[in-house]
Amino acid sequence: MKSTSKTRTRVFLDTNIILDVLSSGTRLHREASRKIIQAVCNGEMEAFITTQSILDTQYVLSKEGSFSFSKFSQVMLFIMSFVNVIQIDGLSIREALKNPTGDFEDDAQFIQADSEGFDVIVTSDRRFLLSVYISA
Repeated sequence: MKSTSKTRTRVFLDTNIILDVLSSGTRLHREASRKIIQAVCNGEMEAFITTQSILDTQYVLSKEGSFSFSKFSQVMLFIMSFVNVIQIDGLSIREALKNPTGDFEDDAQFIQADSEGFDVIVTSDRRFLLSVYISA
């Protein structure tokens, strides 16, 4: 069961981190993402993903043909035993609709993550990192 210890770092994992680990395709950050997931499984940090990440991950994996739905379900239920799942609320959706970055799904997730006050947002999405750097 997931612990809610206040001493662990609270991290938001972008969809790309899950895809880096599960995708059968070539992923540039696969090893780094595996280490992050391993640290979460070892209880070194408290991780969060959105419901949208689960949906997007299933969609991508089904399109590449690397996971049957049955296999995806087993793997995701295992991951969810270590990772907290949050929803994207209406306020975050409204803000994402006003955001001009051009990636509505990422905007909604990251606005929600920011509103939750996580210690760290972990992503391998370079475009997101650049947009944060430019707007900061």
